[in-house]
Amino acid sequence: MPDPSTLEKRLTDADSKPGPLELTHLDRRADPDAIWKALDEDGGMIVDDFISQPLLDQMQCELLPYIVDHSPGSTHPSPLWIDFHGKSTKRITGLCEKSAGWSALLCDPLYQAMGDHYLGADNYYLNTAQLICIGPDETSQLLHRDELNWPSAIKPSDEITITAIFALTDFTEENGATIVVPGSHRWTDPMREVRPEEMSRVTMKAGAALLYSGKIIHGGGPNSTADQWRIALHAGFVLGWLRAEENHQLTTPLEVARRLPERVQQLIGFRSYEQALGGRLGLVDYDDAARLLEL
Repeated sequence: MPDPSTLEKRLTDADSKPGPLELTHLDRRADPDAIWKALDEDGGMIVDDFISQPLLDQMQCELLPYIVDHSPGSTHPSPLWIDFHGKSTKRITGLCEKSAGWSALLCDPLYQAMGDHYLGADNYYLNTAQLICIGPDETSQLLHRDELNWPSAIKPSDEITITAIFALTDFTEENGATIVVPGSHRWTDPMREVRPEEMSRVTMKAGAALLYSGKIIHGGGPNSTADQWRIALHAGFVLGWLRAEENHQLTTPLEVARRLPERVQQLIGFRSYEQALGGRLGLVDYDDAARLLEL
């Protein structure tokens, strides 16, 4: 994440009208090598009809009740994260419990091939899977790179995280289509300002997917509609070694964890990780795990 002092500038930039740049669109049946080539060139690309219509219908049906019941906005007290999460945006996690269709999509051969190609077969975990529902009157999200969740692990050339944004509704310029900066995955200056003409809106039909590098600058777009919700399923993979050797949350019973000192709870993963110049990790519905566990 960027320094909070840059928040106003970055939001102003993102609210400017993006330029004419567009990412490559390819059909689901395209050669995977052509997909990786397009992704490598621009930092992201779009696969049309990634999700079959029956699976898309299933996921929409399974997830709609959770979207309707969920409130927009952030639960975090920091102004930076309140702005980042959006005042009119709903964010929902724990999707394996909520949608069998999502579990099926997670096993999709092309989706798995993306992880294998960029992170190495059997060398990665699901980083997060979350519904991001941008509602009317939402402003542009703070532009960011996903890999900044792990600033000390960033590699100049290799990926540490690779992500897909699946469109569960149409993405339009009016309803909050994702903003990307094609080519920014190759920038050598991490503090370089983004110019409006370098930005592109990712417009795509429901069922399509934006595949993108953890290094590319992007953010949610503004929603200027009166009644449309832009619904996306954001799900990425992360290198599997970015975690502890022992799974303490499974070897330590919750009733034991509740009796441990706060610092020990943190060390064994019962409290979420947060750093000033990076991301928040180990969250439950965007909140500290300690709150859910009543620690």
